[in-house]
Formats: sequence, C-alpha cells, structure tokens
Amino acid sequence: MSALRSSVLILAHPNPKAVAFGADFASNAEEARRAIEASRYPVLVLPSSSETAADMQSMMELVNRVSPLSQRVIIQNDTPAESLRGLINTGSVFRILTSFDDPKFEITIREALEEHSLLQQNAKLIQLVNEQNEKLKNLSTELEEKVEQRKKSLEEAKEKLLVTNDRVEALHRALVAIHQATSIGEMERLVNDALKGALGLSWTRVVFQSQTRIPVLDSLDQLARNVFAVHGAPLMRGKDTLGQIYFARPSESPFTRDENGFLGQVADAVSLAIDRLTKLEQSENLKHQWEATFDAVLEPVSLITQDFTVVRINRTFAARSGAEPEKIIGRKCYEALFGRTSPCENCALISKTARTKRGVDFRLKPARTAGGQNVIYDVFSQHIEQQLPFKHDNAELFVNMYLDATEQLRVERQIVDSAKMAELGTIGSSIAHELNNPLGGMLSFLQLIKMDLKGDEPWFPDIDEMEKGARRCRDIVQNLLGFTRKSSTEDTIENLDLRDVVEQAVKITELQTRATGVRLTQEIPEQRIEVRGHFNALAQTFRGFLQNAQDAIRDRHVAGEKFVGEIHVKMTLANGWSVVEIHDNGQGFDGDTEAVGEDLVNHPGLGLSVSSEIIRDHGGRLEIRSTKGLGTTAIISLPRPVFDV
Repeated sequence: MSALRSSVLILAHPNPKAVAFGADFASNAEEARRAIEASRYPVLVLPSSSETAADMQSMMELVNRVSPLSQRVIIQNDTPAESLRGLINTGSVFRILTSFDDPKFEITIREALEEHSLLQQNAKLIQLVNEQNEKLKNLSTELEEKVEQRKKSLEEAKEKLLVTNDRVEALHRALVAIHQATSIGEMERLVNDALKGALGLSWTRVVFQSQTRIPVLDSLDQLARNVFAVHGAPLMRGKDTLGQIYFARPSESPFTRDENGFLGQVADAVSLAIDRLTKLEQSENLKHQWEATFDAVLEPVSLITQDFTVVRINRTFAARSGAEPEKIIGRKCYEALFGRTSPCENCALISKTARTKRGVDFRLKPARTAGGQNVIYDVFSQHIEQQLPFKHDNAELFVNMYLDATEQLRVERQIVDSAKMAELGTIGSSIAHELNNPLGGMLSFLQLIKMDLKGDEPWFPDIDEMEKGARRCRDIVQNLLGFTRKSSTEDTIENLDLRDVVEQAVKITELQTRATGVRLTQEIPEQRIEVRGHFNALAQTFRGFLQNAQDAIRDRHVAGEKFVGEIHVKMTLANGWSVVEIHDNGQGFDGDTEAVGEDLVNHPGLGLSVSSEIIRDHGGRLEIRSTKGLGTTAIISLPRPVFDV
C-alpha cells in the first residue's frame, strides 16, 4: 500500500501499527492541524467523542479552508447525535464508523481516496470547461463581428441579385400561373398577381377577336389616356389572331421597350394556354358525356385489368357492391362485387387465352353480392383494343357487363315447375277418374249386402270394415280430384275456411307418409279460420311445402342418419294474420332465409318458387327458418278478411 502513504492522516489512533496501509498519524488535535496545513491530505480520519466534538468541529472548519476536497471519515465513539449532526453539517463527511476496529475501516479509506481522486478530476474538468467556455466566448464575439460584416455584404449582393432576377422570377410565376388557370378569368387574375410585384400592374384583361366590336376597347383607350398606362400584345395561334391581352398600371409609369418585349413573351404563353383550355374544355365535355352514358347503363359495368383490378365502374356496380365508387377502385372485381377472396368460377379472364379473345361471355355461379342481392350473372367481357391494345399503367383492359339472369332463370324454373305440376295434375286426375267408378260400384254392392244382413252374422263386421275402407278410398279419390283440378281464369276469389284447405293438403300427404314411416301430426284450432283466396291454389301451395318436408327427411335418411321422420302442421291466429307453420326434422340448410313477397329461388324443393308467388298474390308473407341437421320450418301468414259491419 505504498501508493497510499502520506495520502491519509489518522488522528489519535490507539494502535498505529495495526494499520495495514501507509498513513500519517497525529497523536493530538494540535499536531493534526499542523499536518493538515502542511500536506493537505486527501483523506482525514477524525475520532469524535462527547469531550472532543467541539475540537473536531473546529478542525473540520480548518479542513474546509485548507483542503475543501479532502474526504473525512468520522469515528463516532460516544458522540451525541446533536454533536454528530453538527460535524456532518460543517464539512464533507464521507462516512461515519463506529470505531477504528470496524472491519470496513480499510475499505472505507480506499473508497474515500477514490472519491477524492474523482472530485479532483471533476474539479480539473470544470476548470478546463470554464477555460474553454472563455475561449468560446472570445471566438463567438469574433465570429459575430465577422458574420455581421458578411451579412452586410450579402444583403448588398442580395439587393443587386433581386434587381437582376426579379424579371426572370416574374416570368416564371406568370408561366406557372398561366398553366394552372382553368378559365380565362382565373388566368387574368393569376397573371396579374404574378407580375404585380415586378411590373406594378393594376389589372390584366384578355379580349378575344370576337369581342372587338364590344365597347371594351374604347373604355381601355379612355383609361389609357386618363389614368392607366396600357400595353396590348396580340394573342396568336399559328397565323390566326385570337385577340389581345392588355396590361395596365398607373399612367405615371409608362411601359419601357424592354417591358413590352417581356410582356410579348407572356402573351405567347397565354396564347398556348388558351389553346390548351379550349381543348381541355372539349375533352371535359366528352368525358362528361361518356360518364353519363356509362352510369346510365342499368346493369353493373366495370373496367378491369387482366389481374382483376377495378379501374372504373358505373353507379349500378357500386350499388350492387354496397360501397362508394372511390372505395372500390383499385380492388379486385370479385372482392368488391361478391366479397370473394379468389376469382369467380367460370371467369373467362382465368383462361390464358383471354388476351387473344375479342369477346368472351360466361355465366357466374349463383352468388350473393356485397350489397346483399342473391343473383346469377351472365357476364359479357370485351377486350378493349384500338390499333394497339388500350392500356392502363401498361395493363390491358377489359369491359365486363354483368346481366342479371336471376329473373330469367326464375321464370324458366317457374314454367318448368308449372309444367310438372300440370302434368302431375293430369296424371292424378286420370287415375282418380279411373278409380272413381269401380269404387262407386264396390261401395254400392257392399251397401246392398249389408241391407240383406240382420247384423248378427259372424261376417257382418268384415262387411262393415270393407264398406268403411271403400268410403275412405272414395274420399281420397275425391280429394285427389279436387287437388288436381286446374284453376281457370273464371275462378273467383271466395271466403274460405283455412282449416279445409290445409286438411285437403294433409290428406294427400298422408298417403305417402304412412308408406315411408314419417309421422304427420296436426295442431288445428276448433273455430273457423277465415281467409280469402283460391281454394285449389292454396291447397297446392301447402301440398308443396309438405312435399319439401318429406324430401328433406328423405335426404337425411339417405345421408345415413337413423331417426323417426316427423312433420308437424300448426295453425294459429296472430295480430290479424292466419298463420300456418309446417315443421320437419329433415336435413335443413345453413343460415336463415327470410322472404316477404319474394321468390326463394335458391331454396331447394320442387315448386317452392311457385308457392311463394301464390302466397304473395294472396297478400301473404313467407318465412323459412332452417338449421343444418335440425330441420326446417315454413311459416305462411295470410291476412284475415275484413268484413263490413
């Protein structure tokens, strides 16, 4: 520890030989004061007690004067807290130890030496910084003086440069203003504003050749004689004179020859701009005509690139997409119109030969548009070509027109369904007529046999059951005849008991459900339920829904499920409506489908579109609720007739 010798002064150590590092020792306060004044020790170890607290405080004050950076380690012994607080407040106390035997004594001395060294370095740094700051102040003062001198020189040069370049800048501003203008009036204003600073213009006017007979020129001449100095420059388009442009400023500042030449250059730029505005106006008119024609098309039309990016659409396309046109441009056509993540099936643009085809027509599969419509589109796609392919950002363009084929298909399907129903009615009617006569004869002979019997014969119950069976067969045939009877235009709308209509449809259906093991239940009120309409049409409608229920149950059986098929018919009255619910536990389908006065063209089932139309014709409403694997419920609501009191 030779490096630490004479850096530490220890006062009144009881056993100096026990100190393992080099240090100076003082036996009393007076000796310590002389040593401090002579050597200015970095570290002082001062013992304090209740008797020596005052001497230690005096010594601390001496150290503050002689060596303020010295670190003081206090050995507190039995020093009162108040005296110890005074010592701490008097000088920079590094640490307080309980005694010289404290195990941290040597470590504390080393840390105090390091702290003193750090403080010395900081002091030197502060001194160096202060010296540098002083030098910087001096340099700053010199630089400010030089900058001020340079500034004055630059301002003088700037004034000269502004005077030299003012004319060029004015011409530049005038050219920019001329090409920014979208009308003659705006051009006059912008040119005047651009040249006002350089030439002191008061106003600028453009007078076309067709206006020379208007008194405007006379007023300009009058102003030139009285108030303004006016210079006129011709506006030329090739060899043709378009008119004149006039520049005016206060009469006390007439235009010089150089200024006249400068204004001639401005007039040439104005001539070119007027020609541009004329062509722009023609282009705008053509654009508006094209846009009006494009938006007038009632079917969706889009202009797309080879990668399906939408470039332009008409209003119908935006309406079917359910979004604003500006939010559709730049998106994929299949994403915007149908919310798809991939191109539509059957799309002609998927084909690699689409580029070589001048016209490609195709039909999209049934889909739901982003606007909420269920549609089937016939797409007419046309590749845009002129002498060279018309391109948009180097991409070839295609015009797609989407023709809604849903209504056409609905009508075709309705015709097919009607034909099937008519054929079914013809066959059923023929069979019923063929069975009616034999059944009538059988029933008559059975009744004659019963008349000859007394009633106590052993075979009488068999004859009675045979008669009941024949009557039942006759009722079934009569219901079949009534169901298959064609409606004519002479049929009249009449007040009906809805229970009779539903009962006939149910009896026809029971012939099939008993054979297939389907359980058919009814929940029919006892009171009469009045509706107004065609008996046969309504009976066929309910029969159609019952047939759909049977088909759904059959499909679920075909899928391999084992269950008992059930069809439940429920009739209720609610808020002026007669409601018939037909529920089955068949296969069902995903999602809820609701139709109020609409054809359910996408719902499976023979004749459902025809049935929905019949319900709509009777002023009714149809709602289909279905869950995949749980079944379907058809809710038919018919308005109750209002009777005059």
